[in-house]
Amino acid sequence: MSRKHHAPPKLHLPSRHEQSRIQKQDRTRRIIIIVSSTFLAVVAVIIGVGLYIDNVRPMNQVILQVNDRSFKMGYYVELLESYSEGVDPSQMGTVADAITSQLARDAVIRQGTRAEGIVITPEDVEKEMEMQGLPDSEVYRDAAAAALSVQALHEIVLEALPPELEQARFEIMLVESRSVADEVKRSVGNGVPLTTLAEQYSSNPNIPVEQDWVPLELLANADVARACATLDPGQIVSIQDEQAAKYGGYWLLEVIDKDDNGAIKPRAMLLGSLEEAFAARARLDSEDFATVAAELSQFMGGDENAELDWVGLDDTVTEAFNEVAFSLEPNTVSEPVFDEEVQTLGGYWVVNLLGRELHEVSAEAADGLASKAFNDWYAANLDAAFIEEYLTPEQKNWAIERAVA
Repeated sequence: MSRKHHAPPKLHLPSRHEQSRIQKQDRTRRIIIIVSSTFLAVVAVIIGVGLYIDNVRPMNQVILQVNDRSFKMGYYVELLESYSEGVDPSQMGTVADAITSQLARDAVIRQGTRAEGIVITPEDVEKEMEMQGLPDSEVYRDAAAAALSVQALHEIVLEALPPELEQARFEIMLVESRSVADEVKRSVGNGVPLTTLAEQYSSNPNIPVEQDWVPLELLANADVARACATLDPGQIVSIQDEQAAKYGGYWLLEVIDKDDNGAIKPRAMLLGSLEEAFAARARLDSEDFATVAAELSQFMGGDENAELDWVGLDDTVTEAFNEVAFSLEPNTVSEPVFDEEVQTLGGYWVVNLLGRELHEVSAEAADGLASKAFNDWYAANLDAAFIEEYLTPEQKNWAIERAVA
């Protein structure tokens, strides 16, 4: 039986039109794939760039330059983190500002001691960090190196001190004015001990009246030091010091308005002595309160017209202030009001020299001399240093957010 032979299936050959359509579809698919891949790559780059801009690049920005040493944001943030523990978040701005100054100070110290030939080795730093229990990071290594540098300078000064220095025994008291100083000197001349007068007249009871064998170099006021170097024992002088800080001051108050609830709108000036207060009040007969206050007042709480915000019955400026202010008739200037709660600048030192001679340097005096020598050395190095701060308020806030996160 003969087999049937089937004809081979016919192949469908696309027409030119179909071929063109297929090729177009292929090109479209390739374009879609390429575009999709490119889009995903661009997204990845954008995300990466965003992360870099938000987190990496800021950390590499220089925020402080001290001579040849630059400090980057990452260093600053780490130091800020170490200081932020236990700190109220509202105080972090103040801490952030202080850290910038601390960075510059420590850098000047490290660089200055190297210039002096003082070598703080990595082993010294590592040992100090172990003793203090500090983590191993550049921030803490720098801090340890600065502390060791200060200690080394301190020891060098102590070793160079002679066993004896010219020193003075004297009595000293800060009073508020020349007239008080004259009264104190008259009382001492009449045999009243200066120590007895301190309770009544001293404007800074934290300063001991009796000073026993103090090196003249340690006296902060140059005029007081000069007096102790030149007076004969038993002589007493008064010395003006416009920058001496004292407890107490005198208000001149005026109430310019009152409301129905008893609140007052006061203006005020604060004077450093009763003499100044009376002199200022006398000028108010012919001069405006704001003009006199702008010239004489040590009170920083008022506006350009020496006016305060409204003060209610439940508000307290100070006890002395409130007691007088709420009792004043409107547009009447008070008599001088003494207030022990405030601090003012300016006064007179009353100095009574008891003796001056070469005397053995005590351990306390030696430490004081070493600290003074370091402060003088640091001031000279700071003055010669190139320090440039680049930290902006926005960068500071950015750093704080990361430090407290």
